[in-house]
Amino acid sequence: MITKSKRQTIPRVIMIPRKTFFWGVSAVPGGHKKDESIPLLHILRDYLKVGDKEREITRILNDGQVLVDGRRIKQRRYAAGFMDIVSIPATKKQYRILYDRRGKLRPFEESESSSQIKLKKVKGKYTIKGGKTQLLLHDGQNFITTDESIRPGDVIAVHVPDKKIESIIKLQPGAKAFLTGGSHVGTQAVIKNIEISKSSGSNLIHMEEGFSTISDYVFPISGGKFSYQVPEKTGVD
Repeated sequence: MITKSKRQTIPRVIMIPRKTFFWGVSAVPGGHKKDESIPLLHILRDYLKVGDKEREITRILNDGQVLVDGRRIKQRRYAAGFMDIVSIPATKKQYRILYDRRGKLRPFEESESSSQIKLKKVKGKYTIKGGKTQLLLHDGQNFITTDESIRPGDVIAVHVPDKKIESIIKLQPGAKAFLTGGSHVGTQAVIKNIEISKSSGSNLIHMEEGFSTISDYVFPISGGKFSYQVPEKTGVD
């Protein structure tokens, strides 16, 4: 099994300083796709600089000093992706993984209160035994609910780590969204209207700011009574 990657072959969403660390690690397949995630080794060593060497990062993880979405993770190849929350209790620091304006995933420092909410986009929904609804979420997880109003494209705000739904952010006009792809990746915009596709392709979302993008790239973050404030600065220099 290949567990290491040359820096040049690491997914484009990962930013590693030039002329450093010829070898990286391959992400463990999980909830996030390999090309849409960052192994914890890179987050801790290359972004947050909590250690200089892979051996040091491995020790920190083995000691249970790092949490992802409220769970202790010890695998340096664990793949953290968009909206995942990485916490280091010893430093009292919390970071959310977001896209920057170059389309790179990186950790943004957040307040303790903000880091208790995980935003999850609904990718699909199914009716299961007992008439309940099972939601397929963007981070690969499933969520069972009795709320039939939730639709694909909506975002659920879930409390970490008990996974209780705090709010539902609808994909609808007036909602503020974070863009996860396209030429406006890493920015925020307000939905003006939604153009429903007549084919099997993605719907087209028109924004108040004067541009349009496909629904795949639109991640609602504020709407109704709920509002998520995107951090202005990343956790690295």
